[in-house]
Amino acid sequence: MKLSYFNFWLRNIVVYLFFCLLGLIMVLVDGNHQIHEKGRFFHVVVNGGIMFAIAHIQVYIHNRFLYERFFGKQNLKYFLGTVSLFTSYFLINYFTPFSFVPNGDVITMSISIFLIYLIGLGFNYVHKNILDRNRRFLTDLLEKDDEIRHLKAQLNPHFLFNSLNNLYATALTDPTQTPDKILELSDLLRYQIESSKKERVPLYEEMDFIKKYLSYEQNRSPKLAISLTDKIVTNQLMLSPMLFMPFIENAIKYSSGTEKPTVSLFIGTDKQKLTFRIWNNYDPGRREFSGTNTGISNTKQRLQLMYNNKHELIITDSDDIHTVELTLVL
Repeated sequence: MKLSYFNFWLRNIVVYLFFCLLGLIMVLVDGNHQIHEKGRFFHVVVNGGIMFAIAHIQVYIHNRFLYERFFGKQNLKYFLGTVSLFTSYFLINYFTPFSFVPNGDVITMSISIFLIYLIGLGFNYVHKNILDRNRRFLTDLLEKDDEIRHLKAQLNPHFLFNSLNNLYATALTDPTQTPDKILELSDLLRYQIESSKKERVPLYEEMDFIKKYLSYEQNRSPKLAISLTDKIVTNQLMLSPMLFMPFIENAIKYSSGTEKPTVSLFIGTDKQKLTFRIWNNYDPGRREFSGTNTGISNTKQRLQLMYNNKHELIITDSDDIHTVELTLVL
């Protein structure tokens, strides 16, 4: 039996045992109850268990087969069905020892049965509310998962498009380097495609990819000055893959339009937080380059979906320096 609230039998058994325990406590604190008489304990417990089982079945029939099917839809059927059920329950209480009111008082017995149905209906409403909340939560979760997969799928061609443009430039300026660049690009794309299938990847894998990519860009553009500083306490942290790449790609692209292109990265962690910081110089006159800005837009959406209220993204421009600082709570 799966231990879950949504397991029908487990849920009903727990509710039944709860009310049995509550009833036992009530009779035990009553010093005048027959349970305290010698040899009566087992008899009272068995009768009480049967009594609560009958009540549980009655409430279930009312909620599941009468209230849910007929109330507000076919009220006459609901009324007749409820009267019949109430009558059967009244007769059980009146003519058998399995009664909530042992003195046989008709009015008190009727009120007791009504209250049992009312309490059961209240539990039914709580149960339905839990089911609806769980259904909405699962729906939102699936929608977010689909959206994240869609965003990752968009990043694949975006990354490939930028890389092919770089290869084209290399083929024009230094054709002899093209085969090696294709092998390097193949290695980068392999990780990019494999990681996009995962929700989280280890930080050390992401760091290896970033270092390879920076080396790829450095070899392609020797005049580009790239520095990477890392202060990583633990490499076992898990994070969403390829989060930093759009910022790194844009930094290199913006900086490439200057006389001395410079890009500086910092990645640091403590036990639960990761800080990514990158800055680059740029030429304000060539700031508006041609592009779709898909990578940055997708990354912001992924951050909202996967790190909502657990991230801070600050992008600033000052003195021809473009800075991006991203903090994640992992």
